[in-house]
Amino acid sequence: MNTVPFAKSALKEALLAALDGEIAAALNAARQAQETASHEGNKPENQYDTLALEAAYLAHGQSERIRELQETRILIGQWPVQDFSEDDSIASGALIQLLDTQSKSAQQNQRWLWIAPVGGRQLVTEGRTIAVLSTQAPLAQTLMRLSIGDEVVMGKERWEIGGVW
Repeated sequence: MNTVPFAKSALKEALLAALDGEIAAALNAARQAQETASHEGNKPENQYDTLALEAAYLAHGQSERIRELQETRILIGQWPVQDFSEDDSIASGALIQLLDTQSKSAQQNQRWLWIAPVGGRQLVTEGRTIAVLSTQAPLAQTLMRLSIGDEVVMGKERWEIGGVW
């Protein structure tokens, strides 16, 4: 089996750092919305003046977003990242290398995926972009239980699983 191309612990730390950035941005947005909602200059002048009310709703929505992000961060922080051998099927925690089977160049196109409890993010490490997929994502569901050498069809593209770590 090939050596692990990326330290999964470093990937986990990068994912935690991305979540920290999202939490900080949401805290800032909530703070700004709160200030707008409570600013003396935004008191309603008539029944149609709803700026303060809209800002209060926005602040509440940001608070909910912060809570969700914090729960996600706790989940990822406690998530044990396991290693896979070449005989293992893909499951949560798998780092997957997909090879484009239709590539005609000597340098075969690659995609890197990491199946985690949460997804929707991309991490860049060692010059490679790694898409983080939630275990509930359709592509993750397709990949689970496959292994090295299996083929995956995504639209008109065909990919071969070149490695699982």
